This record gives sequence, C-alpha cells and structure tokens, in this order.
Amino acid sequence: DEVDADPPLVIDNDQNMPDPPILEAGEAVPQSRSQGISKRPLVWRKRNLVTAEDSLIFRGETQITEALMSCNTPYDFFSFYFTSDLKKQIVEQSNLYAAQKQISNPEIINENILNKFLGILIYTSVIKFPNTRAYWSDKFGYDHIKNTMPLKKFEKIRSTLHFADNTLCLPKDHPDYDRLFKIRPLEEMLNCQFEKVPLDQRLSIDEQMCATKMSHYIKQYMPNKPHKWGFKLYLICSLQGYAHRFEVYSGGGSKNNILPGERDLGESGNTVVRLARMVPRNVNHIIYFDNFYTSVPLVTYLAKEGIFSLGTVRVNRLRNCKLPDKNTIMKKNVPRGFYEENVATVDDIDVSAVVWKDNKPVNLLSTYVGAEPATTVTRFDKSKKERVAIPCPKVIKEYNAHMGGVDLLDSFIGRYHITMKSRKWTMRLFYHFLDLAVINSWVMFKKVNNIKGNDQLLNLGTFRLELAETLCKLGLPANGAKRGRPSGSTIQRELVMKKFRGPAQAIPLKDVRLDQTCHWAVWLDKQQRCKFPKCSGFTFKMCQKCRVSLCDTKKSNCFYKYHNLE
Repeated sequence: DEVDADPPLVIDNDQNMPDPPILEAGEAVPQSRSQGISKRPLVWRKRNLVTAEDSLIFRGETQITEALMSCNTPYDFFSFYFTSDLKKQIVEQSNLYAAQKQISNPEIINENILNKFLGILIYTSVIKFPNTRAYWSDKFGYDHIKNTMPLKKFEKIRSTLHFADNTLCLPKDHPDYDRLFKIRPLEEMLNCQFEKVPLDQRLSIDEQMCATKMSHYIKQYMPNKPHKWGFKLYLICSLQGYAHRFEVYSGGGSKNNILPGERDLGESGNTVVRLARMVPRNVNHIIYFDNFYTSVPLVTYLAKEGIFSLGTVRVNRLRNCKLPDKNTIMKKNVPRGFYEENVATVDDIDVSAVVWKDNKPVNLLSTYVGAEPATTVTRFDKSKKERVAIPCPKVIKEYNAHMGGVDLLDSFIGRYHITMKSRKWTMRLFYHFLDLAVINSWVMFKKVNNIKGNDQLLNLGTFRLELAETLCKLGLPANGAKRGRPSGSTIQRELVMKKFRGPAQAIPLKDVRLDQTCHWAVWLDKQQRCKFPKCSGFTFKMCQKCRVSLCDTKKSNCFYKYHNLE
C-alpha cells in the first residue's frame, strides 16, 4: 500500500505543540524553530499537495499609516520617502566634502537648493534632450530648468554631491570594510521609509539592473536583461510594483550578515532571507522568486518561519526527485500540457515539485500549492494551425499571476528615468534611488486616492512633472532670484505685456501657492479678471511668483486668501 506521507525527519517529543506566535518583522526567531534541515536523503512520492483554504487566509496588518493617508499632492508623497532628515544628511555631507577637497569657490548648498537640484533631475527624466547642457541652451533650452538654476551652479552641485564622510571609511584590508560605504546612508534611510508601508499578502523577490557601462568592480553583466551592464539590485516588491526594500549587490566576497538563528543557505538563499526579515511571521505571507533563488532548504526554512513560498527551480537542486527529465518530457509521444507532481516531507513541511511541458519543461517548487485542480490555457498548434486548449497546473497559474512585481517596477522606471551621465558610480546609484523613491510615491499616490474615492489620478509622466515643478519653485520665485523684494527694473523687464490676448493663466500647484515665500504683488499695464474662485472682479495686480491676477482691495482681499487658504 502506498504511504500517504513520509515520516518526519526530525522527531519532536512534544505532541501537543501550541500554535506558533505571530512575530513582527525583524524579531529574533527562537533557536528551536531555526535548526537546520536533516541531511537524510529526501523521499519523493507521486501525490498532490493539498493545503486547506483556511490556512491561507491572510492575517497581517493592511491599514495604511495616518502619515500617508494625510498626503494629497505629489510633493507630499515624495517627502514621505525623501524626508527632510535625508536631505539634511546630503547637504551636510556635500558641504563637508567640498571643504575636505578644498574646492576653489565651492557651491554651498542648503535644503532649498537641493530641492531645486532634485527637481531638475526629475524634469530631465521626462523631458529628453541630447545632453545635459542642452537644457540651458539659449535657442533650444527648457525654460523651467533655465529659470530654476544656472548651469554652472548645477554642475558645481553635481560635482560635490556626497552622502557619507570619506574619513570614516575603513581601509580595504579591514575585515569590516564596506564596498558601498559612500552610498550606504542613502540606502538605509530610504529603506527605512519604504518599509513603513504595510505589506500585502503576496510579494515577489527578483533582481534589477541599474544600467551603466562605467568601470567599476561591482558592475555586473547579465545577458538575459534588457540592460546587460550595470549595478545589480535585489528587491522585494508588491504586485503593484511598490519596492518595500532593496539592496545593492557588492560582489561575492561581501559579508552575508547572517543573524543568529538564520541558516547559511548560500549567497542566493541568504539574499531572500535578508529581504524577508521585514516580513511578519505566521500571518500567511507568500513570497515568489525565480530559479536563481529557489531550493528545497530555502522554501523549507521559510515555511518553518511561517512564510509560504513558490518559485521555479533548477532540476539539479531537486535531489532524488523522480520527475521526468528534459529528454523524456520533450519526446513527441508526450503531449503538450503534460504535468506530473511529486511531494516530499522535510521536517514536517510538505514540499511540492511540479514539472509541466510547454514550449519546454517548466519546474516549480512550492510549499502551499500543487498541480491540482488543473485548468486549461490556449497555445498555437503548428500541425492544426489553430489555437488549442492544453492542461495547465494550478501552480503555474499562481506563479504567473503573482511573480511580476519587480518586472512591473522595471517597466515604470523604463518609461521615465534619469539618464544623465556621470563618471561617479555613487551618482549613478543616486539617480536610481531617486527614481525608486518617485515610483513608490506614485504607487502610493494612486493607492491612497483610490481609498479616498478620488478618480482623477495622474499618470506617471504628469506626476513627475508636477513633482519637479513643485521642487523647483517651492520657497523660491520661478526666476531663481534671491530672497527679498525685487528691484523695479527686474519687474519692468519681466512684465512686458503683449498687445494681443495671450493664453489663459495656469494655476500653480498647491504646495507652491501655500509656501509663504516670495509672493510679491506687481502692477499690470491692463486690468485682468481676478482668478480667485467665485470672484468676478477686475484687478491691476498679479502675483509675481504664481503669475495669477488677484484682487487686493479692502472689500475683497483675494490676494491674501489665495495664498493662505486650502
């Protein structure tokens, strides 16, 4: 008679074990639950993995924080991730670096100037010019950038931008030397903010390329990626493309940073374990990954931690498994859509291995779903010259539906990303981190507005443009003049009115309108209608910064109300 299940490889004397406690992200795992897997050979049996629906119900926290729910504008969401503390860190280290290098006539920056610098970078991700200096061209330049900051000032800031104190960096021969020391504070502070968003039940882990061909020893070559050369990042993402955490790959010789209670699962397995530290235990989270990470020890370790997993797997990682090999399954007498499932029990954890014949064999490993109940998919049959239905295991459907989080994030970055060239590897990673912060801001902007019932959402390009405009204008006039009342000659030169009626005045963004900085009233040569809502009056005054005509009389002081009321 066929045995339904293998005997446990590790026998526990306690028969009535209580349910495992729910552990928060980062909480230490009890040593009894993190013991290694037995070295005895696995026994695979041909049967189906069945998991009760009740055991897959998600019990985690899904409530978005009040700080995010109170955000309204693109700048509000961006500021949640790119915080004031992070900007102060960049400002302090950049000014320190300029002093250490004894740069002649350095550009001393502050948080306001850094905002303008970030705004220009985000502008360049949407408005494409052949090179950086072309944005400041007298003939073809982009006025929003030209009016924000002079070219020489921008280039000085870019040359001195820094994120860590070089004097604190350990020598290369030190055992604790960090190859990413110069960029580490930026990575840690962004991850700290990214992790504040509650996790969905289903998450995916995959690698991502920060494209560059500059010479650096941590640069990688990945022939299967659209951008084959660059810095490699590992990310854990939601299905909506939100990056909850990321880390930069710094080479095989880097420290694995294995915490007490964690197993050494090899470089790829340890990457999953590090990214999964933020995932709460025993609330039925499910993590998806590809065959670079998947192994029996990894999925078993995650299952013992209270996390389900599913991933494609390489055949040589399935020891003693009796699934048909590639040569057998690709024979002509084996129909397309054929599948087979084997299950093994490892330390009381059922692990399912499934092979399915499509264009080529596909092997998957799971701890929560098997091949049954199977459905069908359509494929083109060359002999019949039509699309036919073939069997498809349930595990295939699960994997295809939930594995694309990082790929979706890649597609967002591919649409608009900062392509400005730099010889510094830290700047290339900084641009990529900035793109990640903008994408996360946009994803949460859509999610929060959907919860609030607001259907008028911004697409990614418009979101970036509005954010860039706010960063460039916030706290400063559009022409980049110094703080203080402008001279009469400046006003006269800038307010030359056209003889014909021009286009309608554009309403400024809310963050610029209410920033309480440099909103000066200037006189017009001709009366214009007041742009304050429900005001039908005419006025000779206009806000120099907002470029909007507003009443400024004792009876209707629209100028004050426009710059102070929500």
